[in-house]
Amino acid sequence: MRAAWPPRRIVAVAVLSPVLAVVLIGEAGGRAAPAPAGWTALVVLVAVTSGATLATYVPRPGTGRQLAVGCTPCASVAALSVLISAVVLGSAPHDVPTAVLAWGVAAFGLRQRLANPSTCAAGPR
Repeated sequence: MRAAWPPRRIVAVAVLSPVLAVVLIGEAGGRAAPAPAGWTALVVLVAVTSGATLATYVPRPGTGRQLAVGCTPCASVAALSVLISAVVLGSAPHDVPTAVLAWGVAAFGLRQRLANPSTCAAGPR
């Protein structure tokens, strides 16, 4: 994946992931209460996956400043997967199975953006 992505997208993932991790942990009850082992790691995984999804919207070099949206269904489903994963995490704070479900939703959104390069402009073109 690294060879196909320009450095600006990799930087976007590096910048967005910690911000999303803080937001998701706060949305899911914060760190005040003791969280089960692995819950925080799962939330960070959701944040990295969501950050990678959002980074697919960063335009490629030489394409101007317009967001790389691609087709409307891919763009909307992938963007909504980031929000839905946050809602899922917030529905049951500090619950490991719920965090796994949230990661599944986030992974679906990323796969949606990367698996259809012929219809979405986010692929390795």
